[in-house]
Amino acid sequence: MLGNNGFVGLPVFFRYFQGNGTDMKLEEDRYDLFINGEHIGQHTLYAEKEEVTDISDFLDLQGFHHVQMDVEGDHILIHCQNKAEADQIEEALRVFITNR
Repeated sequence: MLGNNGFVGLPVFFRYFQGNGTDMKLEEDRYDLFINGEHIGQHTLYAEKEEVTDISDFLDLQGFHHVQMDVEGDHILIHCQNKAEADQIEEALRVFITNR
C-alpha cells in the first residue's frame, strides 16, 4: 500500500498522531485554597495554560506584594501577617475564583 508508513490496518487518524500525549491537559486540576489555615474555597484550572502561580500574580496586581504562598499537593496555602490582611486577601480571592 502506498503512503501507509508501516502502520498496516490502522485508520488514518492513528497514522498522523505524533507525540506521547503528555502535552495535553486531560482534566481540570483542582486546588483547595487556605488562608492562614482557614479553607476559603476551591480553585479549578480550566485552561491548559493556567497555572497555580496565577493566584500569586493576581494578588500582586491587587497590591498584596508580601504574600507567601505554598503549594502542597492539591492545597494552596497562603500565609498572611495579620487578620486584616487575611480578610482583604480572602475577599479578593473569592472574587477571583468566582470569576474564573
